[in-house]
Amino acid sequence: MAQNNQNKLKRNYLSMVEVLALSVSIVAPTMAMAFNTAPAAGAAGASVPLSFLVGTIAMLLVGVSFFEFSKRIPHSGSVYAYNAQGLGPKTGFVSGWALTATYFAYAAGCAALFGNFANVFLLHFGLHVPEWLLVFVGMAVVWFFSYRDVRLSTRAALLLEGISILVVLVLCFVIVGKGGNAGNTAVPFSMGSVGLSGVGAGMIFAVLSFAGFEGAATLAEEAKNPHRAVPLAIYGTVIAAGIFYVFVSYSEVIGFGAGHVAKLAGSSAPLDTLASSYIGSAMGTFVDFAAMISAFACSLGSANAASRMLFALGRDGALPRFLSRVHDRHGTPHVAVNTISILGVVLYLIIGLPAGASNFYAYFGTIGTFTLLVAYLLINVAAIRYFGKRKSAGYYSVVRHLIVPVVGFIVLLWPIYGNIYPVPSFPYNLFPYIALAWIVIGIIIINAQSSRDPGLASRIVRDLDVEVGG
Repeated sequence: MAQNNQNKLKRNYLSMVEVLALSVSIVAPTMAMAFNTAPAAGAAGASVPLSFLVGTIAMLLVGVSFFEFSKRIPHSGSVYAYNAQGLGPKTGFVSGWALTATYFAYAAGCAALFGNFANVFLLHFGLHVPEWLLVFVGMAVVWFFSYRDVRLSTRAALLLEGISILVVLVLCFVIVGKGGNAGNTAVPFSMGSVGLSGVGAGMIFAVLSFAGFEGAATLAEEAKNPHRAVPLAIYGTVIAAGIFYVFVSYSEVIGFGAGHVAKLAGSSAPLDTLASSYIGSAMGTFVDFAAMISAFACSLGSANAASRMLFALGRDGALPRFLSRVHDRHGTPHVAVNTISILGVVLYLIIGLPAGASNFYAYFGTIGTFTLLVAYLLINVAAIRYFGKRKSAGYYSVVRHLIVPVVGFIVLLWPIYGNIYPVPSFPYNLFPYIALAWIVIGIIIINAQSSRDPGLASRIVRDLDVEVGG
């Protein structure tokens, strides 16, 4: 499909490190460790690090399909393009529609969480600022970075997340160096009393901690050498985050004591508690600061990814074409950025103000994770079909293109099951249905658009300005 200058992103603009920054910021390792270890401990007991180790291996398997597709299809639509090639244009659209919801939900939710963390951080200095005001400040700054320059955004996100990771690592090295509550031990890497089922239940939170690792794919059209930069960024994020998760979760378990893991499971801010206990109250302040900037980095990275998804869906006409307009000077999809920002503000006014920032994050994060898992499931099926048709091309692998996607598909069923059964309490029992409704709306949109525009399907599959190998 021919494109004019109004819907062309900056080509050969981002380095591999800058591409990597987007995935790292969306995953937000510090935020994941601040929130997910406590519920994981409630399920897996002292075996939390083992759950994260197994979860890392599982996500490496899931990541293979993204890795293989991103080597051949550099497209800002990520799974939209991948699944359109593997499963057809309509399924491709629904996949992109699902992932757009995820990135938007994370962008809005993490902006709210930034406001919550910022409020806690400022209280250390006796400053009382309304939480809602801090949320809107966060959203405004995210909009500014996203609107102005993607390179500025990715560098800022990487710097902020890097600082937060460093703070947490310092704390963890101190805990391990002191031997924790009762000495270093291999108990966290055994199944202990929870058995296989307990480790598996804890793995649900491990898998969710990797949500968004594929975000780098949305920068493919702006990256230098995207066939190399994007796959390495995707896999590099999973490997680095996995190592970080295993080490930090081990430090948290021994910090509270393997025999006192109930304290970890019951803690609302385990890293803060450990920082104050092992180093002092000043370190607790630093940890709160780290959580705050990690939440901001996650919001910024997610907003950039969401705007690229909207841009790609609009460029082909599956959504209104004005979403694919690119700023003449900044080279950013500014209309998509504005759309995401305005929608986030409106939803926070309607839902966030009465529910509170932390609940707003929990609600939208849960819904976004459901739509994310749908996209993850579909890409494994798409990989089997797409590469299976190319057995004669010389790069087909039974392991990479059949066995691993099948295993990845099966692995993803576990967190889905774990989040719908036992049936959670209100309003979380509604969220799977909200996610399903979003998917159904996407199906209705693409069918209506296809009926109105018979050439839409061919444009989705054939993007002449994006090289598709094989």
